[in-house]
Amino acid sequence: MRETLPSQFKARRRLGQNFLVDREILEKIVFYADVKDDDVVLEVGSGTGLLTNLLQEKARRVIAVEKDQRLVQVLRERFENNPKVEVINGDILKIDLPEYDKVVATPPYNISSKLLFMLTERNYKSMTLTFQKEFAERLIAKPGTGEYGRLTVMIKHRANPEILDYISREAFRPKPRVDSAIVRITPKISMQKIDEKVFSDLVRGLFTQRRRNLRSALKHYVERRTGQLFTAMPDVEFIHKRVYQLNIEEFEALTRELEPIIIER
Repeated sequence: MRETLPSQFKARRRLGQNFLVDREILEKIVFYADVKDDDVVLEVGSGTGLLTNLLQEKARRVIAVEKDQRLVQVLRERFENNPKVEVINGDILKIDLPEYDKVVATPPYNISSKLLFMLTERNYKSMTLTFQKEFAERLIAKPGTGEYGRLTVMIKHRANPEILDYISREAFRPKPRVDSAIVRITPKISMQKIDEKVFSDLVRGLFTQRRRNLRSALKHYVERRTGQLFTAMPDVEFIHKRVYQLNIEEFEALTRELEPIIIER
């Protein structure tokens, strides 16, 4: 069953608007999210409220964040007498958010990376989100593959992503050029105790040289970062790997080795 958008409504490309209108898939997302009656759910990019309506049937409260003022009006009219739904007009990347338990959403694809980096830094039980298929597959990529990169390392350092299902582009209006995927993300129970700023900067810097031998890439990165000749090469067994072959644990170990050098500068 396909839901419809308001008549005369025109999606704005600059806002990354492609609305999931297949009710069966929307219900599947809610099922995957396993929303309980005591959960406070954050929804990003609530659109016309199709997913919002399904979520409020299960959750204690739904925080529906929408940037487009036209859609905020639709949402406020639709849930005017529903105390379980709080509609917030704003940019999810800029506003202060209240506390929540789970994130369940079909967010604009043009903010996928920034959104995920932000959300994985906060407290949450789980996230069930839709992303472009290619983006989702980068999240779960293995070291040494073409899809493996900074995004993979940063997210897997903080969380456990998994693809639950795929969605045809036909389920959206307007129809995007690519298919999508439903992704579940859960926080890591225990993270390695490292300097997060050093880790983030190191991963970013090394992946600008992804196919270089680590020894060469590391020398270039540290000398550029500190402005000094780098001779104290870490004594690690993976020093001869290429950057894109390093796994998460190796990036974390490398960070611990370099923390004294980077932080001092």
